[in-house]
Parts: sequence; C-alpha cells; structure tokens
Amino acid sequence: MGSFLFPRRCAICDEILKVGQENLCPACHGIPREVGEDCCVYCGKPVAEEEECCDDCRDSKRSFQYGRSALWYDAAMRQSISRFKYHGRQEYAGYYGAVLEEKFGDWIREVEPQALIPVPLHKKRYQKRGYNQAELIARELGRRCGVPVDGEYLFRKRETTPQKELSRGERQKNLRDAFYIGNVSGELCKYKRCVIIIDDIYTTGSTVESCSHVLRTNGTDKVYFLCVCTGKGY
Repeated sequence: MGSFLFPRRCAICDEILKVGQENLCPACHGIPREVGEDCCVYCGKPVAEEEECCDDCRDSKRSFQYGRSALWYDAAMRQSISRFKYHGRQEYAGYYGAVLEEKFGDWIREVEPQALIPVPLHKKRYQKRGYNQAELIARELGRRCGVPVDGEYLFRKRETTPQKELSRGERQKNLRDAFYIGNVSGELCKYKRCVIIIDDIYTTGSTVESCSHVLRTNGTDKVYFLCVCTGKGY
C-alpha cells in the first residue's frame, strides 16, 4: 500500500502514481510486451513460429511438466525487475501478480495446485535484501487466485553465485544440490499431487529445474512453474 511518505510508483517508469492509478501510469500501459502463442511447449520461452520447443528444452530432460512466463524480459522489464529486487520496490509485486493472474488465472484454477512455491533465497541473501522477491510475487498471485503460498517448504542450502553472471553450463553446475525440502511442518512429503513454482525471471531453466527435481524426488507428482518474465537467447 502506498502512503503520503511512501507513494506507490509505476512498475515500469518508477514515476509516482496519481490517485486512482494502479500499478502502471497511463503512459506505460503499452510498454510491457506479453509473450505470445509462439513459445516453447515446455518452458514457454518465445520461439520461431515453426519451432515446437527451445534449444534448452530440446537438449535437456525436464523434471517439471511445463511452465509459462507472462512478459518479455526486454529493456523496460529488465529495469523494472532490477528496481524490484535490488532497490526496495516491493510494491511492484502488485503489478507482477496482477499480470500473472490476468494471463494464467483460469489455468491456475483448472490445475488446482495445492500450493504456490516461491524459489527460495539463501538466508544470507534474504537478510541482506530483506525480502524474497519470488515470495512477494507468489503471495500477490495466491491472494488473487485463492491459492495458498508456502515459503517454508523449499530451502536453498548454500549461497550460490548469481545466475546472471554465469554461462549456461555454469548455471547448471552452480545449482546442483542447491535446494532441499525443509521439515518445518513435520511433513517431508506435504504436497503429493501438484504445486506451481513461482519466480521472477526464466532464463535457461536451471533454477526451476533444480527446484522441480527436489520436489519430484520428494514425492510431488506434478510440478509446474510461472514466471513474470522470459526472453530468448541467454
């Protein structure tokens, strides 16, 4: 919620929103580009019209069923996500959650997940940042769709190098055995039927795959994912 001291800002240009404006200012409504129908059948990354799947999914075995992203990770969204993650613009989660609900809400209700599972941060990075951006998105989406969010089920066991600094091969190695199921609730196999992983950006799929593998190994039958942004060519 905004206030006089901390007013809400447009999630694209970061200008202060006027009374009655929500998430985006009028000038920015046409800037975010939605991912269209020509996308990989597995990960949802944009592909050429004649292609069925992207190079990453063609060459890799996936633990998740499939997933989708709402927006292109272009220059505008790159700046938006950066402010969201590194400069405290937590209110942007309202926009990201709204976009995901608008585009995938019917599908979410059809799949009937037992929970939305945000990709976890390591505790040191969480302490430094003060919040997990994936969990903020998940909670906004969960509120809109009536799906519970569990941020205390999947954990990151070690502090990994930021994925954006690594090559495709390095990303896979970086996240090997990086996640585990916690025993906070006393139920190691709490979600046996279906969950949806939530994250901000889908790149090569290394993070989602690592999380999915752990969830599947620990008894979850079907794992899907949703991300705010994706792009082709990482």
